[in-house]
Amino acid sequence: MDYCLDVEFEYKKAKSILFRISLLFSIIFALIIIGDVLLIALAGEDYLVNYIIASIITVLFAWGAIFFFINIFNPKNLEYRYYKGFESGEKPVEEVEFLKKSNELSYINGLYVYPIYVRYMIGLNRQDKVIFVHDNNLPYEMGDRLTITTYRRILVKAEKHL
Repeated sequence: MDYCLDVEFEYKKAKSILFRISLLFSIIFALIIIGDVLLIALAGEDYLVNYIIASIITVLFAWGAIFFFINIFNPKNLEYRYYKGFESGEKPVEEVEFLKKSNELSYINGLYVYPIYVRYMIGLNRQDKVIFVHDNNLPYEMGDRLTITTYRRILVKAEKHL
């Protein structure tokens, strides 16, 4: 029984989503700027009302942009950077004993993941640690010995010893 995360597919998906939301933000930004310029340029002598309307629209857009970059863009950017750095990053291969999996969702390195508990087999030292898995459908039971590959504490590949 093996577990393997398709990093290339996840990278392409994250890149596509990031591109689409960046494009959407850029289009909305351009439309706001064009609208503001047209409101003021076409106002004539009574420009004060149009100036106030343009100012209100711009302030609302600025607050929307802050919300966008904090809540929408940043998590997707972190996810994209996680997958982008996968090729050049350190991916240790280690022997572990599977202890248990948890059903609580965590947010680590830009990804929503589930914690799993393993015991590292390093010489005579046995150390319990938490690593994270992309989905919670692991076919392993308590006590299974695994060879795992992780990247930034997230399980990428696991092979069960027979």
